Amino acid sequence: GCMMNGKLYPFGHIERTEDCYTCSCSEREVGCCALFHTPVSFDNKRCKVVFNKKRCDYDVVRKDDPSKECVVYSRV
Repeated sequence: GCMMNGKLYPFGHIERTEDCYTCSCSEREVGCCALFHTPVSFDNKRCKVVFNKKRCDYDVVRKDDPSKECVVYSRV
């Protein structure tokens, strides 16, 4: 298998790692892609970015009230 961040994964397709990546594991290499997109354009004076590991994505929420989401204009 493939060792990633201290955890052994079996050869083949890995749907989702603990760190929110999808990977392909073979005897010669491991290739991974992120399951999330990083917010880059939002009101960073009033809002903050919080990683939601359950959804494997970033939430952008108000600093003064994290229960309210902020508008995100672009992600990468």
